[in-house]
This record gives sequence, C-alpha cells and structure tokens, in this order.
Amino acid sequence: MNENEKVDRRKFFGAGLAGIGAIGAGGVAGWFASRTPARAAERPALGPRFTYDVSDYIKTDPSLLLYDETAKIATGFTEPKCIEIAKDDTLFCGGDKAVKIFGKDGSLKSSFEVSELPHAIAIADDGKIFVGLKSFIEIHDASGKLISKSESFGEKIYVTSLALSSAALFVADAGNREIIRCDLTGKAISRFGKKNEDNPGFAIPSAYFDLSLGSDGLLWTTNTGRHQIEAYSTDGKFELGWGATGMAIENFCGCCNPVHFTRLPDGRFVTSEKGLNRIKIYDAHGKFAGVVAGADALVKDLELARRACKNCQIGFGFDVACDSQSRVFALDPATRDIRIFAPKQKAVAT
Repeated sequence: MNENEKVDRRKFFGAGLAGIGAIGAGGVAGWFASRTPARAAERPALGPRFTYDVSDYIKTDPSLLLYDETAKIATGFTEPKCIEIAKDDTLFCGGDKAVKIFGKDGSLKSSFEVSELPHAIAIADDGKIFVGLKSFIEIHDASGKLISKSESFGEKIYVTSLALSSAALFVADAGNREIIRCDLTGKAISRFGKKNEDNPGFAIPSAYFDLSLGSDGLLWTTNTGRHQIEAYSTDGKFELGWGATGMAIENFCGCCNPVHFTRLPDGRFVTSEKGLNRIKIYDAHGKFAGVVAGADALVKDLELARRACKNCQIGFGFDVACDSQSRVFALDPATRDIRIFAPKQKAVAT
C-alpha cells in the first residue's frame, strides 16, 4: 500500500466515524448511501433487518433522568479538549494551545499558554497544574507560570489522561496501551498494561483512555475495547472490573466505550460514551443508577455534530468532571461549551 492509499484510508475511516458520531440522523447505512448514489442504486435493497437503526436508543426514558441541564460556559476555544475540577471547585479547561481557569460562578479568572494542544490536566494539592501534551507533560505553578517540561515518553506515545497521588503521576498512553508511572517531576519510573499474569491487557482501539485515582487507593481506568471500568493497584496489578457490552442504556455500546469517566463525591461513577452519546451514573460497585443526559439531549444539532466528528476523526465524546455539589460538567466538542448538569431536586412530601 502506498502513502496516498494510506491517507485515503484514514480519511475514509475518519469520515465513517463522523457519521456514527451523529448517529441519530437515520443511521450509518443512510449516511453511506447518500455519498455513493450510483453504487447504491446498482444494489437491491437489503431489507429492514440489515438497516443500522438506533432510533430506539436515542430517546431517554424520563424516569431514568437524575439531572437537569442548568447552565453552560463558553470556552472560547476553537478546539476544546479537556476539563478538570480542583478540590476547591475551580474549573480548568484545556484547548488550542492554552489552559483557561474559571471560578465557581463560571467567570474566567485567568489563562496561560502551553506548547501544543493539551490532552489532559491534573491539579496537585499544592496548586501545581500538570498538563498532558501528546508525548510529554508540562508542570505549571498555580499562576500558570511554567516550572518544567518532561522529556518525551517515547515512540507512538499518545497521552490522553493524567492522575495524581501524593507520590506519583500516572499517565495514560493510548498509543502504546500502557499506563506510565512517573515521579512528580514527570520522569517515567515504570509502565504497565501489557497482558500478563497480573493484567488482562488494555484494549484501546481509539485515542480514548481515561484515569482516576480513587479514595480507595486504587487507580481506576477505562478499558474501552472491553467496555469496562477497571481498578488496578498503583504498581499495576489488576484488582477488579465492571461493565457490559450492549446498546441498552445500562451497557456500553460501540467499538470502544466508555471514553471518559469521573467520580462523584460519594464514590459513584459518571461515564461518557461516544457514538451514541450518553452520560450515565453507576454506583460505587458499577450498578447502573440512572442518566445525566442521553443522546437526545446531548446532540441536538446533527449537522454541527457531524462537523465536530469530522474534525476529530474518531468520533467525539464529552469529557466529564464533577464538583463538590455533585454537579456534572460536560465538555461539548461541537458547541465548544462546558455544559453544567445539576442533580434533580427531589420533591418534598407535605
């Protein structure tokens, strides 16, 4: 295969996923047919049982909705990429070649530049800001001043997430399907993720691979190709996992989901899926609890979603973070807003 063929195949694959990202507009079959009218006309219709139709899954049962959308924050980025919330509820958003910092009221407090598109952010207890770039990290002080840069973590590196403990920085590398354990200067100490007696191996088909360090001392990760949320010891030993493949609301659909997750203050999980965009709640043991927002609420402008999918090439998901009030913040790559969802107010009995 020559280089032009490789490029064409990548463009075709990216465009196909763009159709999946805006999946509510009649399905992928219709999307392909609209772009190949001559060839489609030559073939007999395959019949309804061959139609890729997910319309039954677009609408969300109102009884499952646990949250209301209450506000949004315009990022001002051309390409917003990631969000994180510090313990004091300060909101950080990375995009373009910068990080913006928003107060509790959503107002922009400050911003600072980084070397390239930021992929992930982690905030230390002392206020230091760790920013994951594609193949290395930058460390900034609380004012945004650059303290240091790490060396590149190696070949095929694609940093997608960061998690901090008091003694280590964990870096998710979707390119090599590994987690890199670093010291707090960003120097790589060890790696894990390859299949062995302690680890089932990470199946990461696309550039989504998320991390979170739990209060239980476990490092929680997505294993997207297996549709799992998994927990590991900080030295890389597999402990447990949960999640099931399927289109039903309690499951994770598509090739590789969930693409993002976060933890609520009470330990519940908030998960985010791409393709059929859904943000959902699971309890601390992985039992489905309800929905923050379904596909019908998250993707209302299908043409805008198609353009966003085409730009990101692999189908988009909403990065998620939560604050001390259990509000869920979702970064919308299509509208370039941070959308805020608050728990529904329970009716008080009289």
